[in-house]
Amino acid sequence: MNKYSYTDLPSRRERLFTALRVPAHIQQSLRMSAELVQGKLDFRKWTDHRDYHITLQFLGDTLVSDIGQLRKTLRSASVGFQPFELQLSGWGTFGLEETPKVLWRGVEGEKDQLNLLQKRIVEATSSLGYEAELRPYSPHITIARKFLGQVPGNEDKGIFGVLPEHSLGVNSWMIQDFVLYVTQPGQSPMYEVVDTFSFS
Repeated sequence: MNKYSYTDLPSRRERLFTALRVPAHIQQSLRMSAELVQGKLDFRKWTDHRDYHITLQFLGDTLVSDIGQLRKTLRSASVGFQPFELQLSGWGTFGLEETPKVLWRGVEGEKDQLNLLQKRIVEATSSLGYEAELRPYSPHITIARKFLGQVPGNEDKGIFGVLPEHSLGVNSWMIQDFVLYVTQPGQSPMYEVVDTFSFS
C-alpha cells in the first residue's frame, strides 16, 4: 500500500480484510506440519507460510478513497482491548469430507476474547456499510485449498489418517493487535499489511 498515495488513485479498489497475524515461530510450526502431508494429499494450492493468518472480517473491494476512514474506524475498535493468548488446535476441513474445499488448523485458548474482538470489528465497520457474514464466525488458519485426491498409496487412510496429530514446536502466542490486509493477486506472499491496530 506504500507504492502510491491515496490521493493519486482515489477510484481504485483494493480487496481488503482484517485479520490476526500468525507470528514467525507459529508459521514455521505450521509449515513443517504442512510439508509432512504435501506428499500424501494433493491440493491445488498450499498457502504460503508467510500468508498464514486468522481472518476476522472480509471487507471486499474497497475504494482507495475510503481506506482512510476505514482505518480510523478500525483504530477506534482496538481501543481498550486487552491482549489474549491463542494456541493451535486440530485439523479441520470445509466442504465434503471426501473432497474438501479447504484444509485448516483450528485455534483454542482465549476464544471468548477472539470472538469479542471479531464482533467489535464487525459492529464498527457496519457504520461504513460493510456487512457481517451470514454464517457463524469460525476462526481458523487456511493451510490448503481444493482437494484433488489422495496420492497413490494413501487412498485407504482418508485425509485425517495422514495428518500429524501433534504440533511441531511451540504452539501458543499472544495477540496484541490486529491488521488490515490487502490482497495482491499473483504475488508471493499474497497479503500485505495496510495498517496495524495495537491494543491499548
